[in-house]
Amino acid sequence: MSEWGFDIEHKGYRFKSSEKEKGDSLIEISRDGTVLKSFLFPSYKIWNIPAHADDIIADLESGLRIAGSDGLGGNAYQPQPLPDPPKGGEGKDEMSDL
Repeated sequence: MSEWGFDIEHKGYRFKSSEKEKGDSLIEISRDGTVLKSFLFPSYKIWNIPAHADDIIADLESGLRIAGSDGLGGNAYQPQPLPDPPKGGEGKDEMSDL
């Protein structure tokens, strides 16, 4: 990773950004040393993250949608769905089907 765009602590949360390739920055949101969310975000909009820190702290996903809004109905923040939890099986390796 290259230089940090910001590294801010607010109300016990830490917000960091680092430049990545192709105009995206890696955003990390953590609390007590545990990363709660890590995602790519357009570099031109990174300052919306600390500007909406209170919204993000109040409701992570809703706050990130506010920070990603372009004001015209579009949004730079695209939540990534979590993978389904592994199903209980009869000793079958779920990854072997890939």
